[in-house]
Amino acid sequence: MLKHYFSIIDRYISRELVSTWFAVTLVLMLILLSSTLVRLLGKAADGSLPADVIMPLMLVTSARYLILLVPLSLYLGVLLCFSRLYKDNEMTIMSACGIGFKRLYRPLLMVAVPISVGMLILTLFVMPGISQQAQLLKAQIENRSELSGLEAGRFNASSDGNAIIFLEKQSDDGSQMENVFIHQKGKNATSVETAITASRFIDDNQRQFILFKNGQQYEGRPGQSDFRIIQYEKHGIYVPENELVKKIKRRDALQTSELWASKHPAYQAELQWRLSIPIATLLMAMLALPLSYTTPRKGRYSKLALAILIYLIYSNLLGIGETWVQQQKVPAWLGLWWVHGLLIMLIVFWLIQRLGGVKQLFRRRLA
Repeated sequence: MLKHYFSIIDRYISRELVSTWFAVTLVLMLILLSSTLVRLLGKAADGSLPADVIMPLMLVTSARYLILLVPLSLYLGVLLCFSRLYKDNEMTIMSACGIGFKRLYRPLLMVAVPISVGMLILTLFVMPGISQQAQLLKAQIENRSELSGLEAGRFNASSDGNAIIFLEKQSDDGSQMENVFIHQKGKNATSVETAITASRFIDDNQRQFILFKNGQQYEGRPGQSDFRIIQYEKHGIYVPENELVKKIKRRDALQTSELWASKHPAYQAELQWRLSIPIATLLMAMLALPLSYTTPRKGRYSKLALAILIYLIYSNLLGIGETWVQQQKVPAWLGLWWVHGLLIMLIVFWLIQRLGGVKQLFRRRLA
């Protein structure tokens, strides 16, 4: 049924749009994920991030990036697709066959409307869960004990800055350590301890210890001679777990139903931000069609800089509008709709320009 309703031109342009959109999305995702991976690997190298959480963080981050990148990737995909058709004179041939400019919106909406509806579902119901998982993962990383972040060959400082641990070697699973040095600061004394070997130990109550073997401990006050030296065969140090963060309080992790029922300005701003993503997806795609007009001499990238500038202004205005709603500088009923209104005005202006200007439109109506 749909095959008979949509012409060959509709299906051809829609296929070109989808393939270009996929290509642009893939390139943008690779750029962002590569920079994120480098940053996470850097944190893992300096010991501030456990290596085993890099992949879960990458999965959560890639899901968030994918949702937030769709408006931009579809916008650029539509722009590049129609620019290529103009450059290769395919649009000229379509025009000669009676396919006008307004007729091109049919294949565009065939692609843009389902994507926008999908974005509406993702932003309202899926993205809060992704944000919650990201926050829970970060909380688990912060709540890990000091034992989980020890790295061989470097000085490992505790979170409170009162202890420094150095170990020369460590097994692959981190359970066994060799040539361990630990320096602890107390209120009344300082302790320095060395051991030939050490291991991680968990007692019956699930409390974690570092068990030192064949070592020495020096305890006293710097600058005084009353140091106490202890030689031991085994000695354990308790390393407490941090208090687990149980509540997620960030707005982007709240369910949409909670935001909808609340009258708090910050929650209203978050709700309107979520609604803005699918709206921006559709509006930016509609703007890209008249903006993509070019000639074979100018090339398909002639409007790319202008298109990116428009997107940056639009996205920044959305951010400003969200802040104004939070600060109650803008009423909740106006919210971010004024930003979308400005974009609609820009779309109408570019459509009129593409159709020959206001005078040409009046002449067509009079005729």
